[in-house]
Amino acid sequence: MSSTDRFAVGSDTAVNQDGSDGARSGAAARTSADVSISLKDVGVIYKRGRKSDEVEALRKTNLDIGSREFVSLLGPSGCGKTTLLKAVGGLLEPTSGEVTINGGSVAAALKNRAFGMVFQNATLLPWRKVLANAEFLAEIVGDEEARRNRVPELLERVGLAGFDDHYPHELSGGMQQRVGIVRALSLDPDILLMDEPFAAVDALTRDQLGEMLLDIWGGGRPVVFVTHSIEESVFLSDRVVVMSARPGRVLQEVPIELPRPRDREMRDSAEFAAVRRELREIVDRAQAGA
Repeated sequence: MSSTDRFAVGSDTAVNQDGSDGARSGAAARTSADVSISLKDVGVIYKRGRKSDEVEALRKTNLDIGSREFVSLLGPSGCGKTTLLKAVGGLLEPTSGEVTINGGSVAAALKNRAFGMVFQNATLLPWRKVLANAEFLAEIVGDEEARRNRVPELLERVGLAGFDDHYPHELSGGMQQRVGIVRALSLDPDILLMDEPFAAVDALTRDQLGEMLLDIWGGGRPVVFVTHSIEESVFLSDRVVVMSARPGRVLQEVPIELPRPRDREMRDSAEFAAVRRELREIVDRAQAGA
């Protein structure tokens, strides 16, 4: 993952998907060879016994994500962002439609360890020290190269060199999340899935973690990032996908055409403010049920 690989790979224009006809999203901007993640008419219904208790989380959701693209999912609470992420990562099976990963099935991608996952809680094992937590997946699968080289290198890059022998309770929330990110990247996955990974930390730490994430990512793999923060989505992404209120579907896609690499000064620019304002208007429409 070289930091020289950073560049934006977003679509050229925003794509509206207000109807239920399942129009393909962003297809004009990505060739089939460049698509890493594809959702076609994906629907998810949570069944809870009686049919009247069923909850339709996603309806006819269509989305393509490029092989080097950072895409954020934004929208009202309960709109299906996390459900979509779980469907991509094989944590739940769609009720209808199809998810493909690099042209194959999600099951095949799981078998090939294609996914690295980071959640809101770092879920570190309290009895294991930092290094032991970071190399936990590599230990399970017997990847000695990752344990010897990749994990120590990643710990250094996220600013945790010298913390190998610390327990999770001795770390701040932001430091714990850094360990979780290293663990997710330890097996060099094809795809990184992140579900509000910085939601539980303070605003300053959140900004710092975002800058660190972009440096580590470097444009080398697709990232699907769930967030409620408009500013965070603008800063991190090549493209922001705004989802409608439940049942969730893609309401609109907005390319983020800000140059990379990105730094904190960019947040104060007129261009950044304009994109943030545009997204705010779209999210407001989503919350109103537009």
